[in-house]
Amino acid sequence: MSLNDSFQRAELINRQQEEILKEEINKESRIVNSMIQEIMWGSSKSSIKFDARKDYSITSSDADLMYNQALQYIKENRKWYKR
Repeated sequence: MSLNDSFQRAELINRQQEEILKEEINKESRIVNSMIQEIMWGSSKSSIKFDARKDYSITSSDADLMYNQALQYIKENRKWYKR
C-alpha cells in the first residue's frame, strides 16, 4: 500500500467518523423535539419515554434526561437546536 493510498484511506475513515458523530448529534435533537411534540399532544411521561427507548434504542436514564430537557424547553418556549 502506497503512502497516497494510506492518506486516502485515512481521509475516508475520518469522513465516515464525522458522519457518525453528526448523526449522533442530530439523533439527540430529534428525540428531544419528538418528546416536546408528544408532551404538547398530552401523551403520558411513561409512554413518551417508552417510545423514545424503543424508537431510538436509548437507555432509561438517557430518556429521563431528554424528557426533562424537553420539559425545560417547553417552559422556556423554545425548540431544541444544536448549540
